[in-house]
Amino acid sequence: MNGFAVVLASEDLEELTAASTIASVAAASDVPVEMFVTMNALGAFEHETVETRSFEAGAVGQAMLTREDVQVPLFVDQLRDAKELGPLSIYACTMAMELMGRSLDDYVDVFDDELGVAGFLNHAMDKQVMFI
Repeated sequence: MNGFAVVLASEDLEELTAASTIASVAAASDVPVEMFVTMNALGAFEHETVETRSFEAGAVGQAMLTREDVQVPLFVDQLRDAKELGPLSIYACTMAMELMGRSLDDYVDVFDDELGVAGFLNHAMDKQVMFI
């Protein structure tokens, strides 16, 4: 196996956290990860959404946001840390950004670049693909 390609399309905090945890553990284990953030997931990376922590969340996500006795790293912080530990590249979906009238400047600073689907598939060609 030549690593993982993670397609993150969900705005749910639980799924964002699951994706960042998988990517972090893989990168820390020196397993290459290419992450493609698309569709509604991009909204969770917007500056205001992260600053206000106004994420879509179910019961587990609400517990992550409100419980003080259990500290779960926020997905964007986990991804920033993971990029320092190992081979992790994160790309924003050009099509979804254009549909929403956004640019990379509208998002927290975790993205390496923006790509279309064909560009991401080129990066993911030799990797095991996961959809979250």
